[in-house]
Amino acid sequence: MRQALIVTAAIPAAVIFFVLATLPPRPRTVTASDPEIARRTVAGAYHVHTLRSDGSGDRAAVAAAAARAGLRFVIVTDHGDATRQPEAPAYIGGVLCLDGVEVSTSGGHYVALGLKASPYPLGGEAAAVIEDVARLGGFGIAAHPDSARPELAWGAWQAPFDGIEWINADSEWRNETRARLARVLLAYPFRPAAALASILDRPVNTIERWDALTRTRPVLAIAGDDAHGGVGRSAEYRGTTTRPFWTPGIPSYEASFRTFSTNVVLPRPLTGDAAADAAALLDAVRRGAVFTAVNALATPAVLDVRATRGSTTVTMGETLTPGPVTIVASASGPPGARMVLLHDGAEVAAASGGALRAEVAEASGAYRIEVHVPGAPGSPPVPWLFGNPVYFLPPPSAPVVPAMAEAVPLPADISWHVEKDRGSTASIVPGQSEVDFFYKLRGPGRGSQYAAAVADLQGRTLSGGAIALTVTAVRPARLSLQLRYRRDGGARWGRSFYVDATPREVRIPLASLLPADRQSGPAPPLARATSLILVADLTNALPGAANTIRISNAGLVP
Repeated sequence: MRQALIVTAAIPAAVIFFVLATLPPRPRTVTASDPEIARRTVAGAYHVHTLRSDGSGDRAAVAAAAARAGLRFVIVTDHGDATRQPEAPAYIGGVLCLDGVEVSTSGGHYVALGLKASPYPLGGEAAAVIEDVARLGGFGIAAHPDSARPELAWGAWQAPFDGIEWINADSEWRNETRARLARVLLAYPFRPAAALASILDRPVNTIERWDALTRTRPVLAIAGDDAHGGVGRSAEYRGTTTRPFWTPGIPSYEASFRTFSTNVVLPRPLTGDAAADAAALLDAVRRGAVFTAVNALATPAVLDVRATRGSTTVTMGETLTPGPVTIVASASGPPGARMVLLHDGAEVAAASGGALRAEVAEASGAYRIEVHVPGAPGSPPVPWLFGNPVYFLPPPSAPVVPAMAEAVPLPADISWHVEKDRGSTASIVPGQSEVDFFYKLRGPGRGSQYAAAVADLQGRTLSGGAIALTVTAVRPARLSLQLRYRRDGGARWGRSFYVDATPREVRIPLASLLPADRQSGPAPPLARATSLILVADLTNALPGAANTIRISNAGLVP
């Protein structure tokens, strides 16, 4: 019995000894390389969820955790459709809190920053959401682009998004084995941030995609904390028996914030005026004056990158025309740090320590800095500092507007009618050369409400390369233009478009139509289409929404 008790006591003691002996190291403290740059560099957290969506704490709790982690700002990005008025910037416990929104699209999640409330829900096609965010004065970032969960991964790589999360904390744990996560969980009570950092590695595929994009246009790279303060109230697992490996409260907001940070280099230090500071910070993020620091490895982080040609000097996120340039970079760093200059993703120069200088005879594309430190986790290892590029791109040329063929009007005897769900109202009022479509979706609850103006094409032999029509609306809206094929099971293909009180011609190439149902592949030939439909539904409208749409000059472009 005594021997059994000794053995029983020895096992947990051995486990504890093993855990303590194999703990990841504490972060190293470094000296700022440039005090002036350090004063203008503010560390913060981007991509954070609160109780307003699927986080475990409110904004005050998030700000308190950020303050304990030594951060100066937090960008909250709760899930939503952007119809809610963003909360005004505020200093809470000394931390500047900004409000963004994470929008679900058919191509992945898009985090929108700096926009005002939308007059209709954002959602549906990724390109449409990107267009709407820009129209509303904001900019956006493709979230967790290469997540192990297909429904979270970004798929709209041809769309003109403004930025990308080069690393995302949620994605990092999803691609680990349970055995590896078990070791993290054992180490977490002793060194939370170091334990979380131990599962980081270099996301090669994401970085390669981003590097390819930056050869031709500026694209922001930023680190997504994707912090929920633990499992919280995540809709991802609500009502199921499946749970992530983390237990409730792990990782905490503070642990997430201590793992890595988003560092913004401002033109001048923060002033304490929340509105002014928020505007300056978002402007710097939008420009790409941002670098990531893995604080669990070393802290504090300072990175300064300058490209000079004659009397002109630009920094991270800024653009010069192609040509000769001198690139100078400096960074704080622990012993053994190695600074690397990359051109379009390929290493072109390196230096030990915290300074690098490179003379480039003919710079083009994107040049950026990474700093690597010994003992960094991952295979390949995660960079300690990860900067945005300086760009060398030709001046933008004037857009070439192709000559547009005249649209051939739809046959005059094609009739319009409405389709809708029970409870919604809709009507069609034909005019001499136009059709007025009125709708009001049933409210107040959600129940697959829709209303549609339908042109019956049954029996027509039509051809063309694009659908054209002129549309106005009493209220700003986004509608879906669709073709329905009853002989193909009623399947529909379509694209959405924006409409307001300004008359605008909408031209949608048939080759660009996307499946509106569960089918895949390109749309069947136009000759087989049985209906042309303009749809208002809950993708881009709220229950109870009403509008009047005027449709004229409907036709087909050869």
